[in-house]
Order: sequence, then structure tokens, then C-alpha cells
Amino acid sequence: MSLQDDQTAYYATLCEQLYNPKTSNEHDQAQKILEYAFPTFADEAGGGVAAQAPPGGVNAQLMFNITSPTDSASALRVLLENSPSPYVHTFCLSRLKQLVQAQFDLFNGNTKLQLRSFLLEFAYMHPQLLPFVIAQLASVLASLTLLGWAEIEAYRNIYEDIQSFLQASVEHRLVGLRILGTLVQDINAPSFSRNSAKLRKAAGGFRDTQLLPIFEMAFETLEQLLHRAIPFDNPEQENRMKDATLTLLIRCLSYDFVGTSGDEAGEDFGTVQIPASWRPLFESPNFTNTLFSAYREFPVPLSSKVMECLVQVVSVRKALFTSDSGRAEFVQRIMQGTRDIMVTAQGMSDANNYNEFCRLLYRFRATAPLNEMVEKPGYIEWISLVGEFSLKAFQSWKWASNTASYILGFWSRIVQSMTYYQRLNEQAVKKLDELTVELTQCYVLTMLESVSTIREEMLEDPLDNEDTLIETLNMLGHIARRQYEQSTSTFVGIFDPIALQYQELITQASSSAALSTDDFKDALEIIETKFAWLVYIAGSFIGNRTAFLTSDSPEEIDSLLTTKVLQLMDVQQLLQAQHGSTFLNQKLDQAFIFFFQQFRKSYMGDSTVREIYSKTSQTIGISEHAAMLNVIVRKIAANLQYWADNEVVIRRSLELFHELTKGHNLLKHLRNAETTQLILQNYTSSRFTFLEHESQQHNRELYYQILCILLFAEDHIRELEFHEFMRPFAARFDVLGPLDTIESFQQEPVQRALRDIFIDLRGFLSPIQDRRNFLYFFDWFHPDYMAILLRAIEAWSPDPIVNTLLNFLAEFVHNKNQRLHFEVSSPNGILMFRDANQAICSFGRKILEKQVTDESSKYPYKYKGIALCFAILARCFGGNYINFGIFWLYQDKAIDESLDMMIRLMLNIPIKDLMEFPKLARAYFTMLEEVSREQLMLLPNVTPETFLYLMQAFEQGVECTEGVVRGHACSAIYNICSFVVKQSQQLPRQQPKGYWLMNYMNQYPHILPSLLATLFSLVLFDENHDQWALSRPLYVLILLQREYTSKYINQIIENQLPERQEFVSKALGTLMEGITWVLSAKDRELFTQHVSAFRRELRLNNVVLVPFPTTSL
Repeated sequence: MSLQDDQTAYYATLCEQLYNPKTSNEHDQAQKILEYAFPTFADEAGGGVAAQAPPGGVNAQLMFNITSPTDSASALRVLLENSPSPYVHTFCLSRLKQLVQAQFDLFNGNTKLQLRSFLLEFAYMHPQLLPFVIAQLASVLASLTLLGWAEIEAYRNIYEDIQSFLQASVEHRLVGLRILGTLVQDINAPSFSRNSAKLRKAAGGFRDTQLLPIFEMAFETLEQLLHRAIPFDNPEQENRMKDATLTLLIRCLSYDFVGTSGDEAGEDFGTVQIPASWRPLFESPNFTNTLFSAYREFPVPLSSKVMECLVQVVSVRKALFTSDSGRAEFVQRIMQGTRDIMVTAQGMSDANNYNEFCRLLYRFRATAPLNEMVEKPGYIEWISLVGEFSLKAFQSWKWASNTASYILGFWSRIVQSMTYYQRLNEQAVKKLDELTVELTQCYVLTMLESVSTIREEMLEDPLDNEDTLIETLNMLGHIARRQYEQSTSTFVGIFDPIALQYQELITQASSSAALSTDDFKDALEIIETKFAWLVYIAGSFIGNRTAFLTSDSPEEIDSLLTTKVLQLMDVQQLLQAQHGSTFLNQKLDQAFIFFFQQFRKSYMGDSTVREIYSKTSQTIGISEHAAMLNVIVRKIAANLQYWADNEVVIRRSLELFHELTKGHNLLKHLRNAETTQLILQNYTSSRFTFLEHESQQHNRELYYQILCILLFAEDHIRELEFHEFMRPFAARFDVLGPLDTIESFQQEPVQRALRDIFIDLRGFLSPIQDRRNFLYFFDWFHPDYMAILLRAIEAWSPDPIVNTLLNFLAEFVHNKNQRLHFEVSSPNGILMFRDANQAICSFGRKILEKQVTDESSKYPYKYKGIALCFAILARCFGGNYINFGIFWLYQDKAIDESLDMMIRLMLNIPIKDLMEFPKLARAYFTMLEEVSREQLMLLPNVTPETFLYLMQAFEQGVECTEGVVRGHACSAIYNICSFVVKQSQQLPRQQPKGYWLMNYMNQYPHILPSLLATLFSLVLFDENHDQWALSRPLYVLILLQREYTSKYINQIIENQLPERQEFVSKALGTLMEGITWVLSAKDRELFTQHVSAFRRELRLNNVVLVPFPTTSL
């Protein structure tokens, strides 16, 4: 065998191991060898033979001699030509694509032309290539076309180049169609974002010169297929041609014609911005007629692809047409084509066809104004057929469950249009009004009929997906509002008989014998699930109320609906009162919550609409917001009582309660409601059984947040009232008895009780924004209950249960909205920090002794508590309410102890663990940012170990992919380096503060260069959006390391490929233009601007810098 044969066999084996490995190690090894053998020179991993040591297992004798991107491309071409293996084809083409995207500018003109010609010739010579290989080859061609469009004229004639395929055999024609399909797709939405302006320009040029001829060719092919004008060897070949043709047509029609986003053209609410040059095609009657003919004649699934084309065609902009008559004829043809489909039901037995046809109707209505359609001959027949189709679509929910949203969307848009097209003819208006009532009735009845079927056949229930349900019902609400009185009358006609059945069923509940039967329980569940639908629908009706109305009748109708729902709720609550939680229906109770949310949105604003209470006042005595709020809160209270173990219902109930607290006037009414007053006076009542469930901890926090908001809703609540409200908390502390020993705190009942108390107190404390209200809490809590908190932390540490207490303390010291702004003479800030220090030290001493080796237990059992300690310190140091100078002035050890514990906790966390747990990393770097502003540098001494840990953590922090962590790390580096700059500029006779920091900077001279290199590499080589954050510390480091910076920049330039060195040198030279080399905000911002300009220049010129190992410096 020749060397070339050996190489081909060697790489074929590696490619098979890459794509069809026996083990993951085999895959990884093959990948490393192949990436080494065919470098892209784009990064360290693809640096190639000259840039890195060979991985293990490489056969050096079979390596190609590669020293440049051109060599890589040539080697891949050789391998592609000499191997029939699809694995080899896949690797070579994917690697070529990477190479082209990374290094296109480095190829000379001949190489660029030859590579493109080679790909086309290779495809032509191998028409039997697998479809996915053809797609990959076309994807490389697309990358070449995009990148070379502006400078290489030959690249701008891709359609002409494919003509040789289209004029050859059927198989060649298939290859040509597939290549064009992939080209259109990839040029429309490039898979690489660098140099986006250049790519958009190329995509625009392709659209203007190539896309129309390609589309016309594909359409002509479609016509030939319909006329049987192409001879095929077999039906399978014909179907492949049909599929490739339709795929190309869809991709052309889905092109991003306006150059914004590749996805927008395909959105169900978008207009397709077809260029004016396409006008003759769209105005031709043959165009739409051919598509509808193809739909009729092509079998499934090809017919659904034709329907996809039609969906895009009907979405074209109105301005495409030369005249109104041209547009009118187009609309008429679409109406005729869709009419024929609806009359014959052609293809509607296929789910994909059915779904696409529903999309077509929706998109057609979205782009064709109602007045355009109404004016057309046969409109009444057409809209009647759409109505009949819609009614059948609702009834076919079991078969095509996803189409209802398109159908409702179509009619919702019709109704919305009727409000601003006032000149519709009377016949059309009458027909549309009739249909809206029929549609509303049909949808309601169909959903009610579906309840039993869903239950019996255990099908997916729309009521279980509330988000999608609400979106769908919102459109139904629009439709019903068109003929609101009739729609509601129909709805009530459906509602009342079921309500009567429900009342009869509840009457049976008085018989204990009936209650025990399965038939009763089944009947109750079915009828209550039906009511869930009815309540949701009633809520959607009310939620779609128009803000400005000229008539009072809609409010009176809404009042009737509200009356019906409240009467139903009364019957349901009667059943609950008699039998507790025996008969509960989650769907119905969530429907009530939704209804009240919609009622609040439409009617409980700052202005009162009195007509909404016209029926409720007559029937059930509710005549104002206060009474209505009382009913709503009573239902919320019932949910809190009966749904104790259901997190979802409790959460939704509390979210509704929380919504009611928004709005000044509404909050006042809510505060004064009778049930609210009872809750405020008895908020720990045993009736609220959800408070006793472990799973409800997050919900109980929200519960106490709401109580806090309600309590302070009074503008001038007196301290006496506050203490009266807090009395149950005091009683909960008192009932624990004397807690005078560590052992007493460690009793399980005491632990559980204190944990719950501090969960509740944290929830209560978190909404407080006002300084006066916080002082009420502070004076009540401190010092007595603070002492209990500190003793509990000491007793429980390091058990994870202590995290609840630390969480409370983190909230307590949080100066949100300046609520901790004490008087100048107040010692409160100092007292709070002393307490925080005691808590942190108590916990810290115990947690430092704890060893956790199980990876899954590290965070909950150790690092979560440490993260909370870091959060407490960050809020203390950054709160601006503590005068830390007092501690040092009077030699108070609290500040030194807290900083010492901070350092000990920090050193107890391996850097690897620090970066593996996001919450821990966020807390740590947030704290470092705050402490590095002043306190850290004021420490009398810090060990070398601490200094090196800090520096290593900084380096890891700025390399973190999470923006929050990176931002805090950058700020901390900026603070420390700015301090070093300032201290370096002091007179020699002055003893600088933070002398330990200055000493270590001198003792470890590699630290600052290492940090600078890390930051510089992120700015130069990393694709991220944190350039502003990174440039700030980088600027200060450059001030401190001018000489190293110069060496680093020179090394960058030398490490680039020779063709790029001049460009890179010039671009890097602009970074320090105009900089005066002083630590000033002006220079810092100027440097940041230069960094942004530098990155922009790289993108515009499609330059990717080649990194280098900083150890070479």
C-alpha cells in the first residue's frame, strides 16, 4: 500500500471511532487526534502540530505536514477525495466548515476559488452521496458564499453553478435541489455570529440576486412534477424529488427578507416581507392555483409541506401588489382555494395537514384586513364554511388538540377588526355576529363534554396546563365580547342546568349512605370539573372587558356572571363546611382563583365601576369593593384551611392575596375588610393548617409578607398596635419555656418551633421599606429575641437547620430602601454588627470542624451556611449604616473577629468547590467586592496563604461564565488594584495602610502579571458580553504593569499568523490612545471605549486572534 492509502485507512478508522465509538474514551481519543491532525488555528484546542504537543496514540508517520490553514484545507480535500466512507465525509466537511469560518481571510484568492470548485465537482461526481453529507457540503458552500460574497465575483453566481446539476440526470438534479435548499437555509440564518454586519450584507445580496431565480426554478420543477414532465426510474425517486422541491420552496419563502432575524418570517403572527421583484409571480393566478393543485394531488406527508408553502404565501404584505385589484384577486384566489378544501375536506384526515390548514386560516386573517375579505364575492359562503370548519375543529379536540388556539386566534382577530372597520355591510356583520355566538357556545359545550372522556380514557387534561389554558381562553373572551349579551345568555343557559344538578347532588350529601358510594364521588368530580371550565371561561369573559365603554350593559352582564360564580362558590363552600376536605376539587378551586384575578384586573382599579355590583347587590348583597374583597379573602382563607398539603393551591391563593395588596385605594379597602381583620387578629389560628406542613415553608414566607403589608397599610400605625400584632410571636417564644442551656435549644420540638418562627419573621420583615416601621420591629426584637437567635445558632451549628436562622439574620441586616438609616447618635448599627459577628463566629467555629466528603451533601450541609455568612457580611459592609471606625477607635474586637472568621471560612473552601456552587460563588464575590472597598486593607496583617487564595479566587472569578460572579470579581480586583496605585504614590515618610498587601505584591511579583494576562485574554480572545466590567480592572492593572503590558502585546502580535500581524499591531495600538496613565475616571472610561472599538474592529474584519501560553513571558 502507498503512503496515501495508509493515511486514508488510518483516518477512516479514526473517523469511524469518532462517530461510531465503542466507548466514550475511544471517541475522545479519536477527536483529539483528528483535531491535532487537521488544525484550524482558531484556538488552543485547534492550534495544530506547531502549537501543541501531540496527544497519545498519534501515528506521527501518517500525519500530514500542516503549518497553515491552507495546508489543513488541502489535507482535508485529499482525504475527502480518497475515501468513500460517510464517516470521513462527515468529519472532513465539518472540519472544513470550521476552518472556513475561522480563517477564510487567510486563504489566497486561488485557494478560495479552488476550494469552492472542488466542493461542487465532488458533489457532481458523487450524486449518490447520503443526504446528510450533501447537506454538510452545502453548508460549507454557504459559509464560503457568505464570507466571500463582497470580494469574489464568482461567489455571487451560485445559481449558475448549480445549473449543471439541474440539467443532468434526475439524481444530479436531486443533489442540486438539496444543495440549494441547504444554501438558502444557512445563508438566511448564519450559524456563526462574528462579523454580523458583513454577513447581513452578503445575505442581502444573495436575496437580491440569487433567491428569486432559485425560487422560480423550484416552482417550475413543481409544475413539471404536477404535469408528469420528468421521467423517473421509480416512484421512490419521484417522491424524493417532490420532497426536495417543496423543502426548497419553503426555505425560500421563509427567508429573512428584511434582514432582522431568521426566525421572524416563520412566526405565526408575522408578515412575510416578499421583495417587490417577486411581484409578477405572486400576481399570477397560476402561482396560487399550482400550489393548491399540488396540495390536492400530492400524497401525505408531502401535502403538508405544500400547505406549509401556502401558509407563507398567504402571509405576504399587502404592498407587494401593484394595485388594489391585484391584491383583491390574490385574496379571492386564496379564499377560493381554502373554500374548496373545506367543501371537499381534501387531506383533512391527516393531522399535519389539518394543523397546517388551521395555521393558514390564522395567518391569512392576520395579514388580510377584514374589509378586504368582506368585499369579495362569496364571502358570506366562505366565512360560513370557516365557521362550520371551526365548530368541527372544536369538536375534534381529541384528535387535533393543538388546533383550537389557531381557530380561536382567527376569530379573535376577526372580532378585533370589527371594532375599527365601521363600514362593513350589514349582511356580513350579521353573519359574523351569529358565528361568534355559535363558536362560543360550541367551544363551551365541547369542553364540558370532554370532561367525562378525559377522565375515562385518562387523556391529557387542558385544565392541568393553566398557562396554555389561560392564553386560549383569552381569545375566547375576545370572541364572546362581540355579541356579549347573546354569548353570555347562551353561557348562562349552559351554566344554570349544571348548577341545578350540582345543588341536587349536594343535597344528596346529607345522606351518609350517598356519601360513601363511588358513584356519588365520580358524579361530584365530573360536575365540579365541568364547573371548573365554566368558571375559567367566565373569568376570561370578565378579563377581556374594554376599559372605555359607552354603555353600562357589559358591566351588568359581568355582574350577572359574577353572581352566578359566587352562588356556585357558596354551594361549594357549604359542602366544605359540612365535610371538610373530604370532597375537594383542585381544578375548581384554581378556577375560582383565576376568576377573582380577572375580576380584580378589570374592576378593582383606583376608580369604581358601580354597575358591576348591580346584580350582586340584588341577589347576594354585594354592592361595593369592600364587600367583594371580603368574599374573595374568605375564599382565600378557606383554601388556606382545606388545602393544607397542596403547595400549588396555597401558592395561587396567596399570590391572589398578594395581588389584592397592590394599589393604594384597594389596599385600604382590603385592610378594612372583615375577613382581613379576622386574619390579622388570628393569623396563627389552627384553622390555617397549611402552616403545620413542612412542604409549605416558602408559602408561609409569602403569607407573612402579605400580613406585613396589610398591617402597615394604615398610614400611621401606632407602636402599641404593632406590639399587639406581634403578641402571637411572643407567645410562640414563651411557650418554649426557659431556654437557658444548650441542651434545651437542641430539643427537637424547640428546634422545629424556632425554625418556623424565624421563617415567619423573615417573611414578615422582608416587605418593610420604611425606617419607622423597621424601628418598631427592631425595638420589639432586640435584644431579647436576638439573644434567643444567637443562642440557637450557637446550639444548632453546624446542623443545616441553622440556615433558617442565618437567612433571617441576612434579611435583618439588609438595608433595603435605607430602612436602617438610624439617627447619628443611635448605637443600633453597631449593636447589629456585634450580633452579626457573634452569629457568624458561633457558626463558623463549628462549621470549620465539619468535614463533608459526599459531593451531593457539600452545599446543603456546609457551603449553604457559609454562603449565608458571606451574604450577612456583604450587607453589613455595604449597607452604609455602620461606622466601622468606632470599632477600631475603641479597640472593639467585633470587626477583627468577623474579618478573621471570614478569612478562615474562605480558606476552608477549596477553589474548585467555590466555583462549582453558583450560589456560594455569588455570595463570596459579592462580599469581596464590599469588603475590598475599605475593611480588607485595614487589617493589621494577613497571611501569605490568604493573599494567594484571594488572588487565585479573583482569577477564577473573572473567568467564570456567570456574569454576576464575573462582575463582582472585576469590581473587587479594581478596588484592590486602585488601592495599590494610590498607596504607591504616597510619600516615603508615610506608613501606608494595608502594608501587608503592598508587601505581598512585592514578594509575589507574578501575581499582577498573571491577573493582567487573564483579563487581557478574556478581552482579546473570549466571546463574552462583559467587556465593560473586564476593562475597569484591566486598566488599573495596565497602570501597575506598564512594562509587562508592552511585552504581552508584543507577544500577541508575534503569535499571530504573518498575514495578520500588521493589522493586529495597529488595532492593539489604539487601546492606549489618549490615555494619560493616571488613575482617573476619565481615562478609565476612555480605555473602556477603546476596548469596545477594538473588539468591533476585529468583528468587522472577521479576525480571530490566536492565543498563546502566558508562561512564554
